[in-house]
Amino acid sequence: MNLKKHLGNLGAYTYSIIWTVVSLIPLLWLLSLSFKTQTEWNDTTPSLIPKRPTLQNYMRAFMNSPLPRYFLNSVIVSFFALFLSLLLGSLAAYVIAKKEFPLRHAFFYMFIAVRMIPALLSIIPLYVIMYKLGLLNTYVALILAYMATGIPVVVWIMKGFFESIPTELEEAAMLDGCTQLKTFYKVILPLALPGIGASAIFVFVRIWNEYIIALSLTSSDIMRTLPVGVKNALGSRMADFGSMSAYAIIATIPILILFISFQRYFVSGLTTGSVK
Repeated sequence: MNLKKHLGNLGAYTYSIIWTVVSLIPLLWLLSLSFKTQTEWNDTTPSLIPKRPTLQNYMRAFMNSPLPRYFLNSVIVSFFALFLSLLLGSLAAYVIAKKEFPLRHAFFYMFIAVRMIPALLSIIPLYVIMYKLGLLNTYVALILAYMATGIPVVVWIMKGFFESIPTELEEAAMLDGCTQLKTFYKVILPLALPGIGASAIFVFVRIWNEYIIALSLTSSDIMRTLPVGVKNALGSRMADFGSMSAYAIIATIPILILFISFQRYFVSGLTTGSVK
């Protein structure tokens, strides 16, 4: 029995190591390219370690393009859309999970249905709505659009967490004089931190990397987000692999920071909410 267990563990570890290496190779190669000179890009002998590391690709990215503006736009839009999605999505998930009212399950399924609609199908309605409201080419348009895609994700993840929290905790808090809202923020929400962490990562990655909505709702270069701006900036450059790699690495940094910050919640966030 112990031998079978050890062999099983060895197989699992080997499998994990192999796939980790396979997954890291593209990222490491991208990082390597971002520090290589143009001469090394054209070298017929590939090498993961740059022979003469240089920062010129990053300098070009920041000095010869509006990349800082694109980056700022993405940070502003992603932060506010993420915050509002977590706030409103958590409240909606709590009400659906804990409160009895007519059609509450229907509301939940409607949130799930929204997640199944391809982004391309929602572009025209979104554009028309923002045009009628006079919000095209503004942060508000992007934030509202991303909230519409982010809130259903939060509701989907957080509902299971709130259902797993005993009702007795709420009743005890309310007996101590807490209001319903205070009970939610002081008692329920801290217990659901793993779900919030998982939701934050899913929603942020979705917003940060989104391209179609940002392209459709913005027309001026000053309002472009990072994915759209980088695509436009590189559109006129033929095979500038160094700049492309530098742009990609810069765009990846916020996602890595967020994942490292919430990694202790991420795995438990994907499993705990499904166990009652």
